[in-house]
Amino acid sequence: MFIANLKLYKKLSRYRSFTLARHLQQLIPEGKDPVRVLDFGCGNMYTALELLNVRPQLHITGLDVVRDQNLTDETLAHSQLDFVQYDAQEIPFPSDQFDYVLALNTMHHTPDPEYYLSELKRVIKPDGAILMIEEMYHNRLDKAIISGHDWVLNKMKKDIPVPLNFRSNRQYLKEFNRQELKVVHVGGMRTFPFGIYVYTYKLVK
Repeated sequence: MFIANLKLYKKLSRYRSFTLARHLQQLIPEGKDPVRVLDFGCGNMYTALELLNVRPQLHITGLDVVRDQNLTDETLAHSQLDFVQYDAQEIPFPSDQFDYVLALNTMHHTPDPEYYLSELKRVIKPDGAILMIEEMYHNRLDKAIISGHDWVLNKMKKDIPVPLNFRSNRQYLKEFNRQELKVVHVGGMRTFPFGIYVYTYKLVK
């Protein structure tokens, strides 16, 4: 879609990624050793680039079902970034591979958020963590609002699938408990440009 190629669209996307990266850095301690990160549903990888600016010890692998039209060869030339495109159900990595998995406004785009949460759990190391930022509704009106805005934004890009499998915060808390994922941080933020509130969770095995 031509809209996603506009300078204004890219500028707004980068500003949003800047905000997300500054939020995420609080959940990833500084360190010297290489830290392996999976960016699940990575999109244009603007957030990955911004995160490397504040946490240069990371090596980030982006994973998505399509290559975003704004994910450039220049971005992928970065020595600490990789991209994997896949269309299978199971995440294409062995168990216990990553120190962190990022799921940034991604779970509702999967056909089965509960299954993919279990996959994220599988691929993190025993001392690893899932960093999940997700819109979660509280009532039907809330669900309609976040579904509508998400559908519009994603239809601005070419070939982006938009299943809208949102869950409530209560449903996610029950699912964390069912999968024996421990919540070690819970917070929230308002995303630009619409100011919609999203939850932030840091989850460990």
